[in-house]
Amino acid sequence: MQLGMSESARFSTAEEARFRIGYPNSRPRKSRIIALDAESREALRDLAGQTWNDAHFLRYVEARPVSDRLHMLPVDAVLEDFDGNRVNLVDEVADADVIVMVTTAGAAAEAAEVIGNACFVRNKLPTGLVLSAPDVPYEVLSRTLINMRPFAAMLVISNGAEYVSEMLSALRV
Repeated sequence: MQLGMSESARFSTAEEARFRIGYPNSRPRKSRIIALDAESREALRDLAGQTWNDAHFLRYVEARPVSDRLHMLPVDAVLEDFDGNRVNLVDEVADADVIVMVTTAGAAAEAAEVIGNACFVRNKLPTGLVLSAPDVPYEVLSRTLINMRPFAAMLVISNGAEYVSEMLSALRV
């Protein structure tokens, strides 16, 4: 009985190499990481200084109506980067591939509704990341999760700020 070439060996031959695609299989993602409160903003401050692929680290400032006639429908907001430059949520969401909302357990997460609605209108699926700690009572964490859940396609709880970097890497930010 004669053994043939393994599939790995066969696919690395020059004959099979002509079928390979000569460029990367995905383009870099444009990511927007948005802090919803002051504590999460501080957690993101150190990460913003690291090297990322076209990631904008922003903080939520305030909601803004989409028009003068629709004051009750805030689907736009003011965001601010760490240099103090202000941008529109709508513009940032439109240009993004990945949107991550970061908040701390116990913080009011009303901003998640505004960001979530802006993402929904543009067929984007935001991720929610809740920073917690072992000493945070379950009721406090639960209240934040209930506020975030309807507006995040994926919701993750982190017990430490170091997890944020790992999560962003996993999302290919």
